[in-house]
Amino acid sequence: MRRRGVGTSAKIAAVVVIAAVVVAAAYYELYLNTPSKLTLKVYGSVDTSDMQAVLKDFQGNYSYITVNYVEMTPPTAFTRITTELQANQSSADVAFITKSLMNPLKSAGDLIPYNSTQLSNYPANYYDPKGYFASAILLPVVFSYNTNLVSQSALPKTLADLTNSSWRGKVIMLDPTLGSTGTQYLLSLLPYAGGNSSWTTWAKALQANVQPSVTSDTTVVANDVQQGTYSIGIVTYLHDVIRLKNQGAPISYFLPQGVPLLTAPSAIGIVKGTKHLAAAQLFEDFMLSKNAQLVIGNSAVRFPAFPGLNANNTVEKAAPGSTVVFFPTAQVSAEAKAWGSKFKAMGYA
Repeated sequence: MRRRGVGTSAKIAAVVVIAAVVVAAAYYELYLNTPSKLTLKVYGSVDTSDMQAVLKDFQGNYSYITVNYVEMTPPTAFTRITTELQANQSSADVAFITKSLMNPLKSAGDLIPYNSTQLSNYPANYYDPKGYFASAILLPVVFSYNTNLVSQSALPKTLADLTNSSWRGKVIMLDPTLGSTGTQYLLSLLPYAGGNSSWTTWAKALQANVQPSVTSDTTVVANDVQQGTYSIGIVTYLHDVIRLKNQGAPISYFLPQGVPLLTAPSAIGIVKGTKHLAAAQLFEDFMLSKNAQLVIGNSAVRFPAFPGLNANNTVEKAAPGSTVVFFPTAQVSAEAKAWGSKFKAMGYA
C-alpha cells in the first residue's frame, strides 16, 4: 500500500510540475518574449544625415525593429511607391515625403488611414482628417542672399523689384518647369503678386529681365548663394540657410513685402500592403511624439511640426514674427504639373 501511495504521490507531483512548466511557458510567451525582429522600410525625402538622431532614438526604444531609411527626392519616392504597388512588388512600409505628394498617394489608394495617438497634439490642418498622413517636419521656403554681395538695404523690397534687370546673371532658382516644389512655390505667390494678371506679368518679367539660372536641387540654391556664385536664391529652404549661417557662411534670407513664410510640411503615412502594419503605426506614433520632435529640433537644423516646442531649432526662433502659411493648396497641387510646361514656354529651362 505504501508503494502505491508513493507512486500516486509521484504521479501527482509530476502532473503539478508539468502544469507549472506549461503555465510558466505561457507567461513567458505572453509577457516576456520579445517580438520577432523585423525590418521597416521607409521612403523619405529628408536627408539621411538629418534623420540619424531620431532613427537611432527609435531603434533604441524598439530594438526589434530595424529601420531601412531610403532617401530619395519626393517625386522619385512617389513614382517608386506607385509603380511598385501597381506591379505587386514589395514597396515601402512608410512614406515620409512632402505633403503635396501625399495627397496624390491618398487619391491613388496607396496609403492606409491611421489615426495616430499623437494627432490631438497638432492643429487640424497639420494632418489629413481621415488619418492618411500627418505633418512631422516643417519646410519653410525663403529667398536667400549672399551677405558679402548684397547689403540688406539693397535687397529687393517687393516681388516687382526682383524683376529689375540689374539682377540679371545674379539669381539662381529652383526649376519651375518640373511641376514640383519650384513650380508650386511660384504658383503660391499668385495671391501676393496682385492676382492672376499681375502674377503672370511678374513671372514673365522675371524670366525676360533677370533670366535666372535654374537647378532641380534646393541644396544647390543655398550652396551657390553662400559660395557667391549667385547673389540671390529663389526657393531656398530656411533650414539650409540657418545651417550654413551657423557654420559661418555669408548667407541670410529675406521675404519681399507681403509674402508670408510659405511652408511645405513633410508628412508621414503608411503605405498600402505593408507587411508590418503594427510596426508602421508605432513608427508614426513615435515620429509625431513630443520626445521624437524634440530630438529633431535639437539635432540637425530641421524644424519640428509639434506646436510650441522648446527646441534649439523651431520656425518661431528662426523666423520670429513671420506669418506661416502652408503650401501648396489642393488647387496648386492639381495645377502644378500642367504649369511646368507653361513655365518652360516662358523660357524657364
